[in-house]
Amino acid sequence: MTQRYHFFPRFAAALLLISMMLSLCACGLNAPESVKAGNLTQQINPKTVKGKAADTAFVASQYAFAAELLKASYADDRGNCLISPLSAELALAMTANGAAGETLSQMLDVIGGGLPLEDLNAYLYEYVNSLPVKNGKSKLAIANSLWLNDVHSFSVRDDFLRDVVSYYGADLYKLPFNSEMPKEINGWVSEKTDKMIKKIVEDVGPDARMFLINAVCFDGKWVQPFTGSQKAPFTDADGNELKADMMYSEETTYYEGDGYTGFAKYYENGCRFVALLPDEKTGLADLIAGLDGAKLSAILSGGTGDDVIIGLPKFSYEYEASFKERLKELGMRDAFAINADFSRMSEEPLFIDGVLQKTFIEVTEAGTKAAAVTAVTMAAKAIAGSEPKRVTLDRPFLYMIVDNEHSLPIFIGTVETVK
Repeated sequence: MTQRYHFFPRFAAALLLISMMLSLCACGLNAPESVKAGNLTQQINPKTVKGKAADTAFVASQYAFAAELLKASYADDRGNCLISPLSAELALAMTANGAAGETLSQMLDVIGGGLPLEDLNAYLYEYVNSLPVKNGKSKLAIANSLWLNDVHSFSVRDDFLRDVVSYYGADLYKLPFNSEMPKEINGWVSEKTDKMIKKIVEDVGPDARMFLINAVCFDGKWVQPFTGSQKAPFTDADGNELKADMMYSEETTYYEGDGYTGFAKYYENGCRFVALLPDEKTGLADLIAGLDGAKLSAILSGGTGDDVIIGLPKFSYEYEASFKERLKELGMRDAFAINADFSRMSEEPLFIDGVLQKTFIEVTEAGTKAAAVTAVTMAAKAIAGSEPKRVTLDRPFLYMIVDNEHSLPIFIGTVETVK
């Protein structure tokens, strides 16, 4: 894990990358060797798809995935960590469209609670299209793209491309995977993230054949901005007393449960920031260790209308983590093994070589900006009138960015120290 701290305004974005190494398959999307990332989406005949409204089965599967991924990440890395369950979900769901057999079954158990692939595609299609897009100066944008290596020996199965384009709205690009190719992908990344993330591909190995990229961009302005900040103590995870830029306001959504109190502060774009402060006897590690899908659901649905005076420190950091071992522990084992079955993606045997996520968040008086980058690398086998509550985040805490309609977390993170 690496963390780098920033305390100046930046745009938030979440970006998901799947790097795939494929071989001979069916489908020929031919383009001249001189093409510079030409958009070939029009050569794919998308099928008409219908979304499926989020129900208890889908929502429960997403809470479970978010809780388990957070627990595994925090247990390994501690400190200030931040994951995007949505980014990881979309990356792995697109990948699952190329999987078969036990590999597919295990992937669906982990990311979809055992839902059939066609149902998961339909749920995600409907959910992504139901998310708030823009309100005032706030926005939440999602973009997907596929990048194909323009070599004569390589093509991709029609059905796989059609499913990813139809359900996930991916644009398709084809160009030579030479030393100039990373500039093309990184340019797309920079554009889709408002230059928040400028580089995701450093170089490309000789066996690389395809990249699938998802960008989730979040820039949320508070409905009621903070009027300023003042220096206040913050005790970090090691017991050191630091000076934080603490922002104060009065809010109207309060959370209280076994071992924690918390609050919600709302954005203009139909999302909210939820912070949970563990009791001093409980601690952040114990709070997170006790989370599962059901408890996360209960927490997010358990807010009351009590007035609460809040203290929220300004903070900003970047986080990086590998999900490979964590996903294997959750039950997605075959996808990373030599016997992985991605035959619906390619005729050549493939397996997932790594899953990497990078994230960024900044919380200021004006709002929140967040970014996530997930890379999945595939390789070939070779209450009125009452006294206001008070919650001051002056020690390690858990926070989430949640969509208001379904209360599903888009980002989940921890703060153990501030600068």
